[in-house]
Amino acid sequence: MGNNSPKLTNLAGHLIHISTPLNIVSGATGFLGAHVVCQLLQVGKTVSAFKRHTSDLKEFQTIFDWYISKGLVDPKAVKNLHWVLVDVLDVDTLNDTLKGGVVVYHCAAMVSFDPDDREMMMNINVEGTANMVNLSLLNGIKQFCHVSSIASLGRKKSREQITESNHWEDSKLNSNYAISKYKAELEVWRAAEEGLNVVIVNPGVIIGVGDYTKGSNHLVQSVFKGMPFYSSGVNGYVDATDVARAMLLLVERNITHKRFVLVGANLSIREVFFSLADGFNKKRPSIQVKPWMAAIAWRINWVIRLFTKKGIAITEETARAATNESYYSSKKITSEINFTFTPIAQTIKECCASYLKQNKTI
Repeated sequence: MGNNSPKLTNLAGHLIHISTPLNIVSGATGFLGAHVVCQLLQVGKTVSAFKRHTSDLKEFQTIFDWYISKGLVDPKAVKNLHWVLVDVLDVDTLNDTLKGGVVVYHCAAMVSFDPDDREMMMNINVEGTANMVNLSLLNGIKQFCHVSSIASLGRKKSREQITESNHWEDSKLNSNYAISKYKAELEVWRAAEEGLNVVIVNPGVIIGVGDYTKGSNHLVQSVFKGMPFYSSGVNGYVDATDVARAMLLLVERNITHKRFVLVGANLSIREVFFSLADGFNKKRPSIQVKPWMAAIAWRINWVIRLFTKKGIAITEETARAATNESYYSSKKITSEINFTFTPIAQTIKECCASYLKQNKTI
């Protein structure tokens, strides 16, 4: 199989011959991966999009339709999109899929703060990333853009800003997810030492048009349905379109062996929830969750889960994150490529409008 003419099979089982440079996106059916695919199509790229047998294309379709509605993507661009059935833990299929690729955008990852998901998350995030970089080296991939997280930078007890130069420190403030992303980064840097041209992005909490029933976007639905609680915890937030745009720009400019924090604004949960409530013309949350209240809540939830296997999504990790104050700086990318971020207020406004449209409440 020649590098200039990879053979892919679409979901209908038809063999496809592609002669143009191939961009590969793992995690393409997910929130960020879908935005990356759409922006690649927007600039006329040919895309091989990873899809597992259990994947659902609903969120991708929602995001693709949004890009079309904004006039950002021509509906005919879908001809340049080719879905391939592959899992990052399936080395044989993954190897075949990477043949002929030129650029890889590795977006596939599992995000969970449930202790029961730790082993699976480590497999997908760490072993899956190791497979991706190893086979990218084997198949001569020219550029590898890895999506990490601000979580991999570790957390500080103080309010000092965290940057790309921060070194990982073992701490009880680090979640299992953070540990998995840190270890995944180690695999990417190891591959860089072995000759792979890599660039890493460390986005904050990503919000934007997508599926509002899961992930970080779930907070949009929670506020719409009447979230009464808020906390003083602070974190970095970023628009999904900005993350995808930054990734494409870094690859286009052939920037390698560097990583970039992607945070549009450092905001308290209170500010985010209040802005969402205002966007929906809903009552703002009125009950502040103190650290001691969060500590009690996750312990009660643990007991409920112990006896019933059910419970609301409160764990020690999420409770701690809700009251922790973490600040991040994106000065590196703004100065290096003159990157500008979408105001989070604008992102929230777009999310509210999108949510209302999806749920036909207007």
